[in-house]
Amino acid sequence: MSFVGGEQKTRGVIYGRSLDQRPLPPAAEVLPNGIRVPDMDAVSLPQKTWRDQLRLFLQASGLITVPGVVRLRWQAHDVIDWLQGSLLGKGRGRRASITHPLQLMPAIEFMMGTPAELEVERRMMQALLGRGLMEYRRRLSQARERPLIFAREASACFMAGFKEQQLVGRISSPAEHFQAVQRIYRSYYFFRAHYIFSIIAREPPESGSKLFSKFMRVSFFLSTIQDDGTIAAKPSYRLLPPKEHVVFLAKRDAGLQAKLREDEQLRAELQQVLKYFRPLRQGPL
Repeated sequence: MSFVGGEQKTRGVIYGRSLDQRPLPPAAEVLPNGIRVPDMDAVSLPQKTWRDQLRLFLQASGLITVPGVVRLRWQAHDVIDWLQGSLLGKGRGRRASITHPLQLMPAIEFMMGTPAELEVERRMMQALLGRGLMEYRRRLSQARERPLIFAREASACFMAGFKEQQLVGRISSPAEHFQAVQRIYRSYYFFRAHYIFSIIAREPPESGSKLFSKFMRVSFFLSTIQDDGTIAAKPSYRLLPPKEHVVFLAKRDAGLQAKLREDEQLRAELQQVLKYFRPLRQGPL
């Protein structure tokens, strides 16, 4: 605290509410025990040598610089080890009980952002993640006695959020407005997650769903939402997903790719929109 002109002032304390930006999944969608992928062998990856450990120590001390691609490869190996330990129960990686795909999102985001130099590692991560998502889908479908299709879940979440978004401007009460924005954020958060899961699990495109265009619309809208629940007039480009993530999804969305092959104007529009997304890394690795 500081005293200025006889008045007591408190610094660093902010009163108010903040949006929950990492909402938990519904309890009914959480498995009672962790995913185990059957019939998939673990891959033995090269471990860091004492020279590698020394290079890491020297870089942390600011004495040398390790090339970015080398550091990313080590990180990728750590992620692969963790996925093999958690999903296969094999290997030397730390193990976690994966009961919902949201627990895989850090690995998914890392995988989507890997550069071309790590194509082998990216394929390994995508294979593990895809099998894990398919096993989750199989088990949850059995539990609720109806098929789980990530793309359909994404469409349902989008519609729920879009309906709320159409009405939020009419709400005058600050408390009700905050709750409405939280519901929109939650719906769109799970829309994005399920859309990404559908791509990695290689689900066939849903007819007429246009999930990629909805993903882009949602990404821009979410970038206007402030921590206190207010909605800015313009998008905040630093809050948009990395360009690498958008390109990863665009290349693997079968429905979008079919349209891009036929529509030259759509290809040009996509290239133009991609300029608003910032890359994860600047310059060469």
